[in-house]
Amino acid sequence: MSTLDRKRWDARWRERAATGPGAPEPFLVRHAGALPRGPLLDVAAGDGRNALWLAGRGLPVAAVDVSPTAIARLERAAAAQGLAVRTRAADLDAPDALEDLGTFASLVVIRFRPGPAQWRRLLAALRPGGRVLLCSFGPEQHRRHGFPLAFCLERAELEAGLGRELRLLFWESLAEDGAFLEGSLWEKRGDQAAAVI
Repeated sequence: MSTLDRKRWDARWRERAATGPGAPEPFLVRHAGALPRGPLLDVAAGDGRNALWLAGRGLPVAAVDVSPTAIARLERAAAAQGLAVRTRAADLDAPDALEDLGTFASLVVIRFRPGPAQWRRLLAALRPGGRVLLCSFGPEQHRRHGFPLAFCLERAELEAGLGRELRLLFWESLAEDGAFLEGSLWEKRGDQAAAVI
């Protein structure tokens, strides 16, 4: 991610009304029971709508986002709710973005599409047998609303790129509040070579 992109995301979070995090992603709420009970990383967590909900369910949650403003909002909300969420403002393109966070039983990736190097770092932090809950915009969002296709999740591409390390447990296309999404659950195989998506 470029410096310009980081500044853009930080500016977007500064411009948002400080009303507190919104509701968690419905796909996550429906499928959270499929996640192991161990440490969880919320990827591109924003102001923590999903991280806070997961922490409220008793999961040990870490959250990473490129925007320091978003992370500061998450930290304030966690303190107000009495929840423990480890946070980090970091660019996932940086080799040390996840350094010292440990390994995770689950990754939650909502409304974000990691790039190849980001996937390698994320999956290196996921334990064998760990799970990835992934939900973001699909090609239909591009067709209907002009959302950039480069940021859409496409099943065949993900299976080709992640299939050596992850086993697809299920895939679901859905429409929620005018957004066309692709949701999936993956499980990490035993020790494998890094994905090259």
